[in-house]
Amino acid sequence: MKYLFTIPIVAAISVALSGCGEVPAQAVSEQSGQLEAPNKATSILNAGVMTEMSRKQGASVKFLFDPLYDDHFGSLQQLTPELIAAIVSGAAPYDGVDAVFVSHAHGDHFSARELTRLLTAQPQVQLIAPEQAIEQMREDASWQLAFESRITAITLENGEAAQSFEVAGALVEAFRSPHSGWPERHANTHNITYRASVRSTESGAVSRVMHLGDAAVAAEHYTALAEFLAVKRSGLAMVPFWFYQEDNLNAIIDETLNAETAVAVHVPENVPAYIADGKQAYFSSVGEVLEIPATPE
Repeated sequence: MKYLFTIPIVAAISVALSGCGEVPAQAVSEQSGQLEAPNKATSILNAGVMTEMSRKQGASVKFLFDPLYDDHFGSLQQLTPELIAAIVSGAAPYDGVDAVFVSHAHGDHFSARELTRLLTAQPQVQLIAPEQAIEQMREDASWQLAFESRITAITLENGEAAQSFEVAGALVEAFRSPHSGWPERHANTHNITYRASVRSTESGAVSRVMHLGDAAVAAEHYTALAEFLAVKRSGLAMVPFWFYQEDNLNAIIDETLNAETAVAVHVPENVPAYIADGKQAYFSSVGEVLEIPATPE
């Protein structure tokens, strides 16, 4: 069984995720098409994820991670024109987005053209991306100088201290993680991991997620940031699917990344057997939903 709540199925399921603790049972409402939880992650396609984290009753911070991309390299699902149009224009359920995050400037995670169109169509949206991606967007014919005030460009070295800033009331912390294959491949690719935290002004509870892009899995890549990661526990880590090949997956999620739960993203269209066995959560279809557990401050 796949540990997800898939729209529009009505379900109440309690699952254990890879030994990292119990995920509380939640229901999917057939009427609303939404998981009845204040904090949730919803799959787009590939590494694309939408997160909604409650700031107060009826108001959430909504982020998109790697939502638009150009290439599928023959193994990944392609975005349909209808899905691209909805994300770009801000049609439901992608309405009210506060910010878009780009992990790195590879074609299976990033589209300069479509993101430029999104900034044009949705003047309230902020963009957070590595400088390498922003440079490509500035070359697009539709680029506007006015976009610069809505952009946070990340330029960091591997192992360098995280950069922190506020986005729509959320604390965002960004650090560079070596791209998978480093150093033989993609050594110069700035792959950014984002950790985003939202505190409820009513309950004081904190919701926190991490999105790792195409991060390499080896624990030594995170040694320089061990104290930073240990200070705050994330409810959900969105990890590239190859993390699930590791025999010490539980330790990587629970100890190295300091997260309660994880979901695999960037999953190929032909889901690998070690993922398809359903022992861990993964996203592979549009609209799959997973709760983001609240975590200690």
